[in-house]
Amino acid sequence: MYRGIGEFHLSGEEVNDPVPRGFVELASRHGILLHCHCDEKAIRDLASMAKGVRILWPHAGMNSSAQTVKKLLDAQPNLWVELSMRSDISPGGVLVPAWRGLFLKHPDRFLVGTDTWINSQWEGMPENLDGFRKWLRQLPPAVAEKIARGNGDRLFSP
Repeated sequence: MYRGIGEFHLSGEEVNDPVPRGFVELASRHGILLHCHCDEKAIRDLASMAKGVRILWPHAGMNSSAQTVKKLLDAQPNLWVELSMRSDISPGGVLVPAWRGLFLKHPDRFLVGTDTWINSQWEGMPENLDGFRKWLRQLPPAVAEKIARGNGDRLFSP
């Protein structure tokens, strides 16, 4: 049973091409999500085009600021944000206030992830998971639970 299409890569200039439009149509028809690794323009345009389709944005855009992510979440109710590969959210284990505020404002729209794109990523998994645990403990328990587990369960449920 499929839960989504992706992870696929897309740049802002490609959103209106036939293949991404086909992904949106297919996801809409079958009630599945799109998992799109893309830049800010592409995620904004894709979320606007795909009203009603859940979209998961890996790495919170990789280097997008909390302010940019906030603007996107405020404007796009169908957008969810995955947080792997974002050590800048909690440098030195301390949650950046702007990200904390964003997690509190949109507690239902974030989830942790691991992005094991190559086998060697598995070797660093314990350290990566400890990093998540450190900053999740700096949030209210109900919010931390949603980001750690609940939102993913909800997003990928049939």
